[in-house]
Amino acid sequence: MKKILFYGTVLAGMLASCNQNSKTFILEGTVSEDNADSIYHVFIGNSDYENNTKGAPHDTIVVKDKMIHYSIDIDSPTVMCLRAILGNGKPRWQYDMVIVPGETAKATICPNKIELDGSKFYQQAGAMRAIIYDTEKRLDELYEQLSETTRDSILNEKKATDAKFYDYLIAHNREEGALIYANRYSESGRLASKLFDTIAAPEMKKGRFAHYIEIALENEREQKEYEAKMAEAMEKTAVGKMFTDFAVEYKGKTQKLSDYVGKGQYVLVDFWASWCGPCRAEIPNLISVYNKYKDKNVNVLGVAVGDKPEDSERAISEMGVNYPQIINAQNTGADEYGINGIPHVILFGPDGTILERWLYGPTIEEAVRKHLGL
Repeated sequence: MKKILFYGTVLAGMLASCNQNSKTFILEGTVSEDNADSIYHVFIGNSDYENNTKGAPHDTIVVKDKMIHYSIDIDSPTVMCLRAILGNGKPRWQYDMVIVPGETAKATICPNKIELDGSKFYQQAGAMRAIIYDTEKRLDELYEQLSETTRDSILNEKKATDAKFYDYLIAHNREEGALIYANRYSESGRLASKLFDTIAAPEMKKGRFAHYIEIALENEREQKEYEAKMAEAMEKTAVGKMFTDFAVEYKGKTQKLSDYVGKGQYVLVDFWASWCGPCRAEIPNLISVYNKYKDKNVNVLGVAVGDKPEDSERAISEMGVNYPQIINAQNTGADEYGINGIPHVILFGPDGTILERWLYGPTIEEAVRKHLGL
């Protein structure tokens, strides 16, 4: 791993002149005051436009005088992750960006935010990013004011901004930066076919982003298949249906959902993970309900999904969880119940019938009391 220290206008000019090499991507930027003491780890993506940020970084950039400069030779467009590291070695934030050989990105880097300009691709990407950012900011403001009277406002705003978004892309359908940024960094990442089969100029599929577009379309196809699979599972496990069993093996022991559900008790099943903040916030509610109603024919079961077993066990110990757990479920259980977001709490009846789904906060105890007739 090489370490890079770049600063000053002379070196910036030298970097710019290096871009005569069509393989060279250059990043030039300014860093906000509260990020000025950071270094940046650089992770370079693979041919599938994915970053592996768990391994060693490709490079390290040291900030000097609130300026950041970096260059790398690449054969084709890929992705780069910039991860800011504090003086104590802890990550501060990270940002993914598409990097293109022969192009220069000029960035203004702030915590959790980066503004792009530079050569043509990044001018296009920056303009698209500004549209997306302004849209998200406006919708966030409306969500903060959420009430019955603002629901229609949010829907109307969303429709209007979506229309402007696509009108802009249609008018700029030959701009690689606009279309690639729109696909990667907005909801339209799930609409690759609309972007690249309908909106983009035909020559884009034959240009330098041909491989990127091919992958984006394949990812969209896989995402739609996954969503269809989840919808089917959700339908099979809807309220009123009998429970679907699953089995998980850990440390040589097999546990089944049927070890707990359908045994004559009401059972709250919490699909959770140690890395999930909202999951951890929900656990005290579940502990409280368990302690209050365990002698009234009510049990609670945790199912740790998408988590390292040792992390699940550590969280259980740290939080004083006193109800049973199925550890190391990974996707098992979540797939059977069509769960693509956690925490997800389900209440099963004594015979195994699904009584309630998507319980949270006070609704957990309210559901238990309702079905107990209290």
